[in-house]
Amino acid sequence: MLKKWFLILLVLGASFSALALDDETLASGLNNPRHITFGPDGVLYIAEAGSGGETDVAGPFGPAKAGLSAQVSAILPDGTPAVIVPELVSMDVGFGQIEGPMAVLVTEETYWVVLGQGPRDDSFEGAVVEAVVELDRETLETRRVIDLRAFEEENNPDQADEVVANPADLAAAPDGTLYIADASANAVLRWTAEGGLELFAAWPVSDDAPSAVPTSVAVGPDGDLYVGFLSGFPFPAGGARIERYNAEGELQQTYGGLTLVTDVLVTADGALYAVELASGFGDTGYNPNSGRVVRAADGGLEVIAEGLNFPYGLAMDTEGSLYVTVDSAFAAPDSGRVIRLGGR
Repeated sequence: MLKKWFLILLVLGASFSALALDDETLASGLNNPRHITFGPDGVLYIAEAGSGGETDVAGPFGPAKAGLSAQVSAILPDGTPAVIVPELVSMDVGFGQIEGPMAVLVTEETYWVVLGQGPRDDSFEGAVVEAVVELDRETLETRRVIDLRAFEEENNPDQADEVVANPADLAAAPDGTLYIADASANAVLRWTAEGGLELFAAWPVSDDAPSAVPTSVAVGPDGDLYVGFLSGFPFPAGGARIERYNAEGELQQTYGGLTLVTDVLVTADGALYAVELASGFGDTGYNPNSGRVVRAADGGLEVIAEGLNFPYGLAMDTEGSLYVTVDSAFAAPDSGRVIRLGGR
């Protein structure tokens, strides 16, 4: 099946630098930057999937190359770059596809880091992959590991032939509940400190339609959960969507007509934004320089920015300016960037 092979699209990279805040580009030199977020300290945090490595490993679909080139980086309010969590596992599974850290959520005391697909062997002793980890902000010691691989192997929510986990994003509700999108599992999981990990929603695979492939989650000001979908191969234009659920898991609304959604953002006033990685999938791969940021509403889609090369993650600062990662997949090493799109 092609469903999970084409799930999350990733690339190469290494060090990074920050540019002046009055420039369109906030940060450059990134390697496969995925989701981004502003922490309570006003710092912009970036999950970089890295550039793979030279170690031969067993990947989920065959031989792969891996290394410790992934990291969580940050741009301080004065524009200074910093590496926050270094030397995370990055895996090159071939065809320019890099897997690694996908998202970070920051609290006053901890970093929650989403770690995507990784080696199936123990080539990197002690390294954690296919999980969400909570790290102490002062010491970077691990406080907690939420094992998505184990949940997939025990439950296989989409009942697919391929039993593979690939956590892609997470969001936190005001009460501390975490929602985790697992793209390969075609599922969103809910986690609480008291109850642990449980299934929130799943989308079974079908031979009649592309798979769902949830890539992003966000909690709105009304407490509803918004789930963005990449959709599965062959990634038809207009075939992706955003679904809104209440806390009980009941579908409330669907926003359709989207393509290859990699991130969703809900503002304090309820505005809904989405990132579209590309306009579709052609003979040579995903269409370059065709990504967009759009605002979704009942009346349709409003284009905020277009002509972007493989955009991925989206964040908004306290002034209402939007930031998006670009050159986030299938690009040259050190070519990833974060750019500012301006106010709403």
